[in-house]
Amino acid sequence: MKKITSVILLLTLILCFGFACKKESASGESYFSKENVVSASFDGLGVEWGTYEDINKTVKGSWDRVIASVDKLNPSLVRCMTNLDWFVVDFDDKDTEDLSDDTWNYTFNNKYMKNACDVLDYCQANGIRVAFGVWNVIGNIDPEKDLYKMIPNATSDERWAKMIADLMEYLIKFKGYDCIRWFVNTNEPNNVGVIGSSKNAYNSYAKWEKGVKNVRKSLDGVGLNDLDIIGGDTTGLVGSTQYLPKIASNLKGVVNNYGLHMYVSNYDIDNARYQKSLSNLYKRVKKNDKSLGRTKQMIIWEAGLLDGKNVVTDCNAYISNYSYGLRMADYTVQSILAGVNGIVYWDLDDAMHFMYNEGGNTPKEWGMFSTLASATSAKQEYRPWFHSTVLLTNIFRPGNTVYSATGGNSGVRTLATVSSDRKKGGFVAVNSTRFPVTEEFAIEETVNGSGKLYIYIYNQNSLKIGADGFVVPNYVIDGSLNAKTKIEVPASSIVFVSSEKI
Repeated sequence: MKKITSVILLLTLILCFGFACKKESASGESYFSKENVVSASFDGLGVEWGTYEDINKTVKGSWDRVIASVDKLNPSLVRCMTNLDWFVVDFDDKDTEDLSDDTWNYTFNNKYMKNACDVLDYCQANGIRVAFGVWNVIGNIDPEKDLYKMIPNATSDERWAKMIADLMEYLIKFKGYDCIRWFVNTNEPNNVGVIGSSKNAYNSYAKWEKGVKNVRKSLDGVGLNDLDIIGGDTTGLVGSTQYLPKIASNLKGVVNNYGLHMYVSNYDIDNARYQKSLSNLYKRVKKNDKSLGRTKQMIIWEAGLLDGKNVVTDCNAYISNYSYGLRMADYTVQSILAGVNGIVYWDLDDAMHFMYNEGGNTPKEWGMFSTLASATSAKQEYRPWFHSTVLLTNIFRPGNTVYSATGGNSGVRTLATVSSDRKKGGFVAVNSTRFPVTEEFAIEETVNGSGKLYIYIYNQNSLKIGADGFVVPNYVIDGSLNAKTKIEVPASSIVFVSSEKI
């Protein structure tokens, strides 16, 4: 009997491996109950839309293309960065050790300010909240003398605080951009000794903290008491763990947003190690500041994937792959489940930023598309992750309640959302496995929708694009988000379900 059983088992294994036994679609149920609230008032999703450094390098009509793209993206948050070097002129240090007697002027009527205002005009008109900041301390404000006046002191330099107050007063009070809600006190202050980040080489947490206090005082001095400062804007899990818990202990009354950048490996996304690590950081910050999750939030102000990155050119070779969009959606779900209340994706358009090196000025290709005149037609087309991001940003709107699910299949991560007026909602299901999954989905909170459900499927074979170049539903069904709806989520795919057409 044992021999017969062994032979049958052996034949079964041979048949399975020889003829690739097909695994049937797994089944389950994901129920988004009222008790499983992840965020009672979501800040939303957005994109890095920085000041264009040189619009002369873009194709004709590029701005119209950018606006049409942002219209469809419908971001809730935008991070827009600039450089003080573009505006500070006639610096005179009086050849003394006394920093308080230094003088300088501003040139706000130049192409850089116009480029920044083009972005801010759109955000102001469309109710988009902006984090506006400056990349680094003054680098080379006196080309003739090649002076790097602020680098040794970094943002703790008292002149930095004065310049920042003047810049923000000009933008918010003179230009009227009250869409600017946060100030970014330098990009990635923990990023020391990294290629392209030499201007941070003298920075430290102590200098950054002193600088934030100086900036807070200067902003208050010009009546910008309501302009929040992002606490951190640090990069990576290690650097953010070094900074954010200290900020939560030392700067509770100074900063109102715990911000970080997270670029993550494919491995950590696929195995959900990313969610666990980020959740641990969130808990450490909350331990030091109990207001986190209530009056203060944690937001990722730069979000992206590490695999495919070229550290010399600061480009990512994988952004044209469908898998990039799949993992960025998974990244989004894991981030929100870990406690993050808003995400800004890096980034919109290749034409915004350049890497300056001995080989010339090369664009940082990490965008959802490119408006560069030098780009190939393929790069000028929307990359797949633009479409998956459009679906995310339009379903997970600011002010919405976000829910996690009970039940469901392992390997499939889900989130649901309902608008504050209970008229709109939807959910996302990310299947990172190699097998299809069929699940029944239902949201407990009442959604008084149109009676239609719009289903979008993201993978290389199923994504549907309309004549206008934007994503369209794969199919539409009669139904309600409150009723159990059986949906198949194909392998290595995302399914988006919305009560509205996007």
